[in-house]
Amino acid sequence: MESGAGEARTLSVPLNGRAFTQLPLHPRLKENLDRHGFKRSTILQDLALSEALKGKDLILKARRGSGKGIFLILAALDRLARTNGHNENKPQILVLTPSGARAKLLSSWARNLAEGLDLEIEAFSGEGEITEEELRKLEKGVDLLFTTLDGLNRALKWGLLKTFGLKILIVDELEKMVARSVTFIRNLLSKLPPPDRRQTLILMEELTYPALELAYEFTNEPEEIYIEEGRRDFTGITLSLIHVSETEKFSLLLGILKKKNWPRTLIFTNEKLSAQKLTDDLKALGLKAVFLKAELPPPLRLNFLKIFARGEAQIMVATDAGTRFIQDENLDFIINYDLPELPSDFCQRAGRIKKSEGEIISLCDETGAFFLEAIEETIGQKMNVIFPEPEEEWFVSPVEVREILGRTSRKPPRAAKPRRSSPRSQTKSRI
Repeated sequence: MESGAGEARTLSVPLNGRAFTQLPLHPRLKENLDRHGFKRSTILQDLALSEALKGKDLILKARRGSGKGIFLILAALDRLARTNGHNENKPQILVLTPSGARAKLLSSWARNLAEGLDLEIEAFSGEGEITEEELRKLEKGVDLLFTTLDGLNRALKWGLLKTFGLKILIVDELEKMVARSVTFIRNLLSKLPPPDRRQTLILMEELTYPALELAYEFTNEPEEIYIEEGRRDFTGITLSLIHVSETEKFSLLLGILKKKNWPRTLIFTNEKLSAQKLTDDLKALGLKAVFLKAELPPPLRLNFLKIFARGEAQIMVATDAGTRFIQDENLDFIINYDLPELPSDFCQRAGRIKKSEGEIISLCDETGAFFLEAIEETIGQKMNVIFPEPEEEWFVSPVEVREILGRTSRKPPRAAKPRRSSPRSQTKSRI
């Protein structure tokens, strides 16, 4: 992927990461990791620790089992170990978790890995019966506190938690908290020191646009690291292939869109310039299309994604650099305008269909023919070849599209807006 400040990072490490001894961690942490049987990092830990230890804000997305828990503990303990944990203003590091059980589990791991560092580490769930001992520990102050939204809310209301000395805020599985209440978590986070006065690490298992919007709001120029394997199981996905010359691809694309009654469509190209030209050509015909540029500022990029998700733009054009940003639960139709050079990119593109059923149509031109065999070998099946006949039904000229749109007041039939499981911002942008 293209990379840069505030953009998603390329996976440039070995599949299983590096040995922990090779990472820039405090020596005592390396000893404790080895003592407890942690020898090698995961991909997430390798990529994210290198950035977190520099003090950068991060937004991380990775599946369960990727090592997020150990990552956030190491990021916290390394900061405390290098300052010897000596700070009268406590807590220095606050970890928000979606449940009390998760807070207790992470605090237990943290104590094991903090052996010999003389740190005060506690969990406060704020659930059930709260003991006097828990309250005393909070009031006294701890270096590293694991808590929940309810726990933080109670501690702040009761005046037991002073947050002006907070150095790092870590939010674990933000999307689960946002699903509960965006307003509640926004109000709580607004009571903490602002993003420019602390480091913020936000972890997610599933990327949702409301959670991502909140993450941008409470971070300061974050690096984004999204780790995904792409689709491996194509059960329920209809895979079709059409052989076509480069010169006829655009008219064939218009024909497919017409035959499908102008559906909400994600179109992939291999090059940024061709993606921009394709978007401009579609818009010139009156079709509402947006180009998802990976280098867009995060808020603008998110706005384009939400415009497409709401059905206000019926077509989104993207390159492989922007693939990981697209997390649309209702997407069920993809067109590969260009076959990707790497089979893994085909799987990543296919992974944008989150539903159990969907359709992917790939256009194979003279260049794409060189990539086809490797793709089909990777996905373990041959794609169904469609012969575009009769030609007058499959190949549609731009003039014909203009006439069709002209008969409908220059607006194609709108695809039904997908149902929403969570509230979305109503911010609009010019298309």
